Amino acid sequence: MKQFILLFSLCLFISAVSLAQERKVIVPANAAKPVGPYSPGILVKDYLYVSGQGVRDAKNNMPDGIAAQARQCLENVKAIIEAAGLTMEHVVHMQLYLEKMSDLAEVDRVYASYFPNQPPARIVIGVAKMPTDTTIEMTTVVVRDLRRKKVLSLKSLAPLGHASSAIQVGNRLYFSGVYGNSANEAEANMKKVLSEAKLKSPNVVLSNFYGVTASALIPMRELPNQMQAAYSVIAAKKVKRVPRSATYCAADGNTVFCSVQLGNEAANKSVPDQVKATMQKLYAGLESHGAKLSMVTASNVYLDDIKEFAPMNQTYATFFTNAPPTRTTVQPFTLSDRTQGNPPLVRISVVAVKE
Repeated sequence: MKQFILLFSLCLFISAVSLAQERKVIVPANAAKPVGPYSPGILVKDYLYVSGQGVRDAKNNMPDGIAAQARQCLENVKAIIEAAGLTMEHVVHMQLYLEKMSDLAEVDRVYASYFPNQPPARIVIGVAKMPTDTTIEMTTVVVRDLRRKKVLSLKSLAPLGHASSAIQVGNRLYFSGVYGNSANEAEANMKKVLSEAKLKSPNVVLSNFYGVTASALIPMRELPNQMQAAYSVIAAKKVKRVPRSATYCAADGNTVFCSVQLGNEAANKSVPDQVKATMQKLYAGLESHGAKLSMVTASNVYLDDIKEFAPMNQTYATFFTNAPPTRTTVQPFTLSDRTQGNPPLVRISVVAVKE
């Protein structure tokens, strides 16, 4: 009888663990609906990934004033997190996009009230436009087990505003944005940060570079304090790299990170064609790590012209026919002159979790 009880208990335990690891789409009740082919939240293994949230409420209304808009944006984030059974304290990383960098101080004041203790690591970026004319967008990564969240205070990385230098979760480290007055300075600052954290460049699993010039990997309209360049970095103490694999993808355990890829092939001059070309690159990178597009849990789409949101969505949706990943979409910089050269119209980065 005792053996039967032990066996039954073991089966229940295994079942509970299995359920905890399943990929689950999180859709909060009475919240703003997605405006594209993406899920509000994806809960899988150790993390919850939350799509970029804007300032409109469930009735598509935008509050008056930047403080009220910041509060509504955070409430939209909070609704998804709580629908997954977690709290704002579980947040480990935040991407904050602003239409006007001059609003940062007021937004940060409201933001701080939602994270009174141990705020997440955060990068702040000024963009040209966002979907639905939102003025603020926030993308969030949340850890399931709060006991695994460890705040790091780094002398070489004084976070901008209400943020922590870095958050460590097990093997993985989420850093706040590392800025510089030039690309070289930002890179040098990033090396200092990694060194203090006892890491090196090979430990980086995701590195997206932002700059205020058109030649930057991800050109942005504006960065805080008139900075010219910034890095958004996730690193791991132990990194899995596959020989001869795409260098833009790396893995921390079952999670595969692919840094931003461009859709600027000469033969692909339309947004739909560039989305296809970019997704093919990402597919190759994921495949080299034994992952598939169906395992993608989060993506960032940088669109040259937000007016092409609809055709981008139509093509993007064909790659994710069932339970699409979370997503953040922004027009990062002022519309480029497409008659000059062959500008990339689409840039995409993804995170996939192997199940």
